[in-house]
Amino acid sequence: MAKLIHTMIRVRDLERSLKFYETVLGMTPSHRLDFDDFSLVYLRNGEADAEIELTWNKGRDAPYTHGDGYGHVAVVVSDARAERERLTGLGFEPKDVREFKDDAGALLARYFFIEDPDGYKIEVLEQHGHYR
Repeated sequence: MAKLIHTMIRVRDLERSLKFYETVLGMTPSHRLDFDDFSLVYLRNGEADAEIELTWNKGRDAPYTHGDGYGHVAVVVSDARAERERLTGLGFEPKDVREFKDDAGALLARYFFIEDPDGYKIEVLEQHGHYR
C-alpha cells in the first residue's frame, strides 16, 4: 500500500518560509538538498512522518500562481481557538474560526485557515471526530 511521505510547494523566499513553517506549524528541516539553481528543504515535526517539501528556485522573483486546482494543506491541533489566538499574538492574520455542523446541529469540525508567505492555504482543524 502507498504511504504519503510529502507534499511539495514552491516558495520565493526560502528563509521567510522556513521561519513561517517553524513558527506556525513547529516544522523544521529534516533534510536539505542544495543545487546550483534550486534547493529542496523537507520539513517535519514530531507529530507526523509526512513532510512538506519547500522547493526554492533561486533567482525567481515572480510570484507563483496556484491556479484553480490547488486547495490547501490541513493540520490538526487540540484547540483551534487557542491556536488562532497564539498566531494572532505573533502577528499573523489567520481567518476566523468556523464550525461545520450536520443537519441536527452536531459539530463535525471546528477550523480556521491561514496563508503562508506565498499564499498557500493551510487549514487548522481542531481534533474532533474524523480529524485526529
